Amino acid sequence: MFFTRSLPGHTQVGTEVGRTMQVYYIKVAEREGYALEWPLKVYGVVAARDVVDYRRNILFLRTRDDCQIFLHLTGPSRAIMSGGIMEPTVTIEVHLKLKGMVESKDRTLISKAFFYDEKDLDSGDIISTRVLRGLCEIELCCEQLEHSHQATILGVRVVRGSLPCGNGIKIVCSALPEDKTKGGGKRPSGCLLLLDSQAGDMPVGEEGYLDLSRQVVSVKSRGRLEILMKAGEISGSVVFPTKFSNICRESCELGSCEVEITVAWSLLIENQYDISVMGAIQPYAWESIPRRPTMKLVGAC
Repeated sequence: MFFTRSLPGHTQVGTEVGRTMQVYYIKVAEREGYALEWPLKVYGVVAARDVVDYRRNILFLRTRDDCQIFLHLTGPSRAIMSGGIMEPTVTIEVHLKLKGMVESKDRTLISKAFFYDEKDLDSGDIISTRVLRGLCEIELCCEQLEHSHQATILGVRVVRGSLPCGNGIKIVCSALPEDKTKGGGKRPSGCLLLLDSQAGDMPVGEEGYLDLSRQVVSVKSRGRLEILMKAGEISGSVVFPTKFSNICRESCELGSCEVEITVAWSLLIENQYDISVMGAIQPYAWESIPRRPTMKLVGAC
């Protein structure tokens, strides 16, 4: 969201339309020869470090008192940049523990970091691979998106009626390819889970907003972002065309209620260092650079 407020048609300092890594899910899988009592109560951290900013971009974070059976991802907080000249790799860092009866009985499931080189992936290919081994295996499912923008789902809000939560509600989103004819685009091969509530659970907070677990999605320049909501047999969806900047809102019907979705669009950060030096985003900084005086020759009177 660094450049959401940028005006269209202006050159923006520190931005790019680049290659990103879309992480769909991370699973803990059983490893042959290791007897563990499933389902596991897992806590710890999974993070990505990319070429723009080597600080942790959190994908999963849970404390011992808030462990999970499934790794419900909560990140990234910004798009993971996977394209670079000097260092075209993404580092995935995994530190997970298995909760025991008491803290002294906790066991380390896995504690490793590895380079995930996007050279092994073609753009548009979704790869699900088991990449790390400890007491269990970690399965990573991701995709490389060329020429992508960042979409941040600011909110999903019930503006009229009430949600049909008798069978739970699920919200997913997908980065669709370019669609030149209505209904003629390809369906996405991967979905990001934004919300998955249990039956009878009412995931609505203050002012009707739903509590989403993930918000940041990468979408191709000429692609579209589809957000699909499903409550039992009832479903509704909205589609946003990709934008360079700005905030967009769309609404859809879900049973007897109306749901409003708000999405912020932004280009990607080219260099975190430049932004850190400036202390703030100045997308039109070049316009304030002093220029040499020029002399204009005119015809003699």
